[in-house]
Amino acid sequence: MDPLLLIAIAIVLVLLIIVAIALMRAAQFPINIEEPAEMALPKVDGEQVAKHLGLAIQHKTISDPDPSKTDPQPFIGLHNLLHTLYPAVFEQLHEELVNQHSILLTWKGNDPTLDPILFAAHLDVVPAEEGEDSPWTYPAFSGALAEGYVWGRGALDTKCTVIGILEAVNNLLREGFKPERTVYLAFGHDEEVSGTYGAKVIAKLLEERGIQLAFLLDEGGYISTGFLPGVNVPVGLIGVAEKGHVTLKLRAEVKGGHSAYPPKDTAIGALSLAIAALEANPFPQSLDMVEFMMSFVGKQLPFGLRLALANPWLFGNAIKRKASTNRHLNAITRTTLSPTIIHAGDAENVLPSVAEAIINIRIMPGETLASTYEYVRDLVADDVVSVLPAYGDQLMGDHSWDPVEVSDIDSPHFHILYQLIRAAFPGAQATPILMPGATDARHYRNVCKRTFRFTPIMVGPEESNRTHGVDERLSFENAGRMVAFFQLLIQNMSALSAEEELAYSAPDDVLEETFEQKAIREMNEALPTRPMRQTPPATAVFEPAEPEPVDDDTDTDLDVSFDDAFDDTFDDTFDDDAPLKTKPLKKD
Repeated sequence: MDPLLLIAIAIVLVLLIIVAIALMRAAQFPINIEEPAEMALPKVDGEQVAKHLGLAIQHKTISDPDPSKTDPQPFIGLHNLLHTLYPAVFEQLHEELVNQHSILLTWKGNDPTLDPILFAAHLDVVPAEEGEDSPWTYPAFSGALAEGYVWGRGALDTKCTVIGILEAVNNLLREGFKPERTVYLAFGHDEEVSGTYGAKVIAKLLEERGIQLAFLLDEGGYISTGFLPGVNVPVGLIGVAEKGHVTLKLRAEVKGGHSAYPPKDTAIGALSLAIAALEANPFPQSLDMVEFMMSFVGKQLPFGLRLALANPWLFGNAIKRKASTNRHLNAITRTTLSPTIIHAGDAENVLPSVAEAIINIRIMPGETLASTYEYVRDLVADDVVSVLPAYGDQLMGDHSWDPVEVSDIDSPHFHILYQLIRAAFPGAQATPILMPGATDARHYRNVCKRTFRFTPIMVGPEESNRTHGVDERLSFENAGRMVAFFQLLIQNMSALSAEEELAYSAPDDVLEETFEQKAIREMNEALPTRPMRQTPPATAVFEPAEPEPVDDDTDTDLDVSFDDAFDDTFDDTFDDDAPLKTKPLKKD
């Protein structure tokens, strides 16, 4: 037989095998979860809930990183309002004030042997533009009721859930409901500025009391439309993990002087090149979270997209490239960094000797504060530019933390939440997601392994952009459905028996690793794309590394040392992860 024919046959067979494997993986990609049973929601007057929320919005509870600068009066006023609106809650539940402004309420259950559950929210809000030139349709702290909405700062983030949870508990108390397991309500007062004096202290208090929570729900994803590409139905986005957070300072130092006699290197020029280098060399991507997330809605995907997601070994680069063009998907596939503040210069004719930039970084699971710091230091630190923690002289602190591990979704608690979302919002799907932003939930990691982040309201892309933005608002319909959802969730979660919890547990050696378990394990493992430095790690040294001796006759581009830092066994040809091919910073 003709050798060319044999080669052609072999190629065709290989292609057929590849196609067969790809099609088989695509068929197995969607996670099969039983359809939820039909469920009638309790009837709740959404407009009345909105009125109560409007009253809460009127209290300007703006937190400050420096607690001494936080005005206590709005918090005192809000506390008084909550006591007035929900007297039964504060009479029948045990109240504790934590650091004066945070609230911990304890609703004792019938069975003290069952681990408690906790519902969290926060009382504080971010500032908003006020005055005659304000772009708000209705004043930001008016709590106005108009056009079927309640308007104002905190309507979405997250006075809505504070009011929603209290309304739900108040309704259950009126009905004579008594939970089987203890229910905690935890309302921090400084989530917007890290939760250091609120949720963190509440969590520590529970830990000191030896309390382990079976389930915790905090603010998080909404029922969203248009968030996931290829999915045309609303999807409940359940936060099962959080990215880490660190803010670094780039500091460029040179000898200053008169602007008429500029030197070869200026502080502003070096700083600008460093920022450009960081933006042109994004952190490597990981598709673990995207695959995991999309597998829950796989049946809704067009076949081509499902085929690609099920076969990252074949279409990985294309998926990465597509994800990098979508700001939401990009944020859940890589550690991201954003330059947010620059300081340099005081006069137009004086060369500043120092220029500084603040870089805010959100860290993927699998990364750490130390590895993130080293990545940035490797890329831009030299004899001019230093990379430093923005707060103090240590990376770890109140303003920085490692990523939060993926919560246990192989549990009845996740199943109850998942099924309730789909039942309460007919036609909606639900899926786990990674939270790019921070919530108070991360502070409870030592007392709860089943921490989920979800806000039971339906919003579109335009509506979600109002969070921390202009014209934040909540519809009356959303307000009523939110309370009804919390009522059912409290009832179902608190009634979960020890036997039902144990039914989900089994020795590791008798369970095959499921797709979602594998995804969780891989997301929590260190990524294989981290540079391996021989210099002292960031956990030991936070000052910029001393530059390596350079032969004056050798042109040493930054991309050479950066390429060499990667493990030679890791092969990723995706251009978006490749270093700059041009020299981003001068070393001489």
